[in-house]
Amino acid sequence: MSAQQNTGVRKTVRQFALALVACLAVAGGAAVAAADDGAAVQQQHAGVTNEWPFATPTPVAPTN
Repeated sequence: MSAQQNTGVRKTVRQFALALVACLAVAGGAAVAAADDGAAVQQQHAGVTNEWPFATPTPVAPTN
C-alpha cells in the first residue's frame, strides 16, 4: 500500500469511528430520556376513550 492509500484508509476509519461515537451518544441520550426513574408518568394513548367530554345520548321517554 502506498502512503496515499494509508491516508485514505485512516480517514475512512476515523470518520466511521466518529459516526459510531455520535450514534452511541444519541442512543444513550434517548435511553436516559426514556428511562423510568420511578416517578409516575402519565402516558397518552390514541384510541377510543370515555374520559373526554363526548356527548352521551340521554334517554328520552317516548311520547305517543
